[in-house]
Amino acid sequence: MPKIFFTGLDCEYTATYWNLPKHNEPFEPLPTDTIVVPHSLLINRAGDRIPHEVTFEQAGHWGYEEGHCAVIYGQAHSVDGSTTFCLRFILNVGVSTRNRESLTWHTYVRLLKDARFHSKYLTKAEGVFVPLHYGLWLMETGDWAGNVICSITQWCGKSWNELSRTDMNTEANRILVGRTMELLHDYGVTHGGIVYPADRRHLILDVDAPGLSRADLLNGKAPCYIVDFGDARTRHACTRRVPVLPLDALLFPKQVGCAELADVLELLEFMDNSRKLSPDSDTYKALEWYDEYSRRFPHLKASDVRLAQRAKLFKDMPPLYPELIVSFEGPEPYSKMFLEIDPDWDEETVLSVDSADDPRADSTSPETVADHLDVAIDKLRDTEPEDPVVALA
Repeated sequence: MPKIFFTGLDCEYTATYWNLPKHNEPFEPLPTDTIVVPHSLLINRAGDRIPHEVTFEQAGHWGYEEGHCAVIYGQAHSVDGSTTFCLRFILNVGVSTRNRESLTWHTYVRLLKDARFHSKYLTKAEGVFVPLHYGLWLMETGDWAGNVICSITQWCGKSWNELSRTDMNTEANRILVGRTMELLHDYGVTHGGIVYPADRRHLILDVDAPGLSRADLLNGKAPCYIVDFGDARTRHACTRRVPVLPLDALLFPKQVGCAELADVLELLEFMDNSRKLSPDSDTYKALEWYDEYSRRFPHLKASDVRLAQRAKLFKDMPPLYPELIVSFEGPEPYSKMFLEIDPDWDEETVLSVDSADDPRADSTSPETVADHLDVAIDKLRDTEPEDPVVALA
């Protein structure tokens, strides 16, 4: 069983893997036996949701007030520093999950849904544009925070909510964020929680990725990830008609063709709100081109039409899939397209959902899992650190 050492508490606790009931999909194996948490933790403050530090003493009271809804989390690392983790906590479980009408209960539910969605639907995307997820773990922390649920994932960097207020808010980085959201939709998933400016916290740039210069960071070269899938849905066949790129007119969600990506266009300030859609705008021409190309080549998938549109009309912008080469039969506006894998790429990274299940039809409710949690916590109390891993559920 791994140990989690909290530097700020000068204490080490044993974490026990929680086998979620009626959930057979695996998580990523934890690559270390010891995780080190620094001197303080973080919480996104109310309103702008910018992270600020909280002491361990403050964190130890989380859950005693039903208004606590923001998750306390921390950046942690392996002993040798080679791997960094994001640890998110549901503290004082016996209190914080007692009232199923409270905000703390709903915070727990979102963390649970996020974990289950990752292992069931996002495994092929993990490490590409969503973080690696190492599962949910249980700890008994005594006087500090009682019984604790800990979600362990890959640490991905700083949120766009933070970075958009700095000189990192460049067009290249906004295009990077938009491209990552397009990848998620092409994968068949909608996030469900990116509507308001503070929701940009779900979009993360790894500004500490090795090998990147300052110029690289400003020019959209950082790895970009999407996090927090507590409201996500799969089986999404995206019907967007324009890319998430700078446009010269205002579009309504119906014109974009995808409500969530219309919100993303707005949040990234990619639409000219002062200019209505008109036949002389490039945006109008892009919509018209998409519809006409779809009509001429009805056998093509919508995703292929979008690749052709991007290559034909937005050729100066970064490609959606750098590993794909898009070419055309001739110079005509609607000439036939061809797709091939760039031979310089080692492997194809186009992703797709291969599960026929829909998470909305999941039979295990958070309430049912909470009932199993009570049993799991009881087992945790009786488990000695030297015991073998106990399958809790």
